[in-house]
Amino acid sequence: MTLVDRHGLAALSIRKLAAEVRAPPMSLYKHFASKEQLQDLMFDRLIQRLFPPHGGSSWQHEFETAGHHARRELLAHPNWIPLLTRPVVPISSLGFYDHLLRLMIDDGFRRAAAIHAFSSAMSFAIGFVLTERMMTSRHGVVVPLERLARLKEAIPHFPPGTLRYIASANAALDEWSFDRVFDLGLQSLIVGIESSFVRAPHKAKKRHRLS
Repeated sequence: MTLVDRHGLAALSIRKLAAEVRAPPMSLYKHFASKEQLQDLMFDRLIQRLFPPHGGSSWQHEFETAGHHARRELLAHPNWIPLLTRPVVPISSLGFYDHLLRLMIDDGFRRAAAIHAFSSAMSFAIGFVLTERMMTSRHGVVVPLERLARLKEAIPHFPPGTLRYIASANAALDEWSFDRVFDLGLQSLIVGIESSFVRAPHKAKKRHRLS
């Protein structure tokens, strides 16, 4: 994980890994059968890091906590993102998933609804990081930020009387940030999940207040 964090997944090789841990290359095959299996084990470790058990008492709290934690980890270690394409099921790291489904089922959600809700939240968090880190222009600037800067430069040159609402929002664009967009998206998703799925009245708990 350290080697990939430093140089990227494409640079990973058994020889480089052996040099990193100061061991003969062939000795590493005692721990994994192939490079593919090594990457599967790395994916398992990554999932454990992204979604550790937090012990929250509500699924809403767990969604918020997990989303923010996963985003922080991936922003700090963007070279780990390609590991998320591994198709294996990391059984040893599914404790958080099981805990979250239990909270949702206890709150009256059907199992299918709980699974879809979890997938939506995690897809949002991971996809958001891809937007922040993977969309980079030829100038080395994240594309959404470059677009924002170009828009602000263009607004004073709009023909008079056109695009008035965008022009009036020019000052508000200074407040735009990935953090604010992420918070709004995650909280909106949780509120939408709360209101979209019908739960058994006797099981429904008091709704969680988002911070």
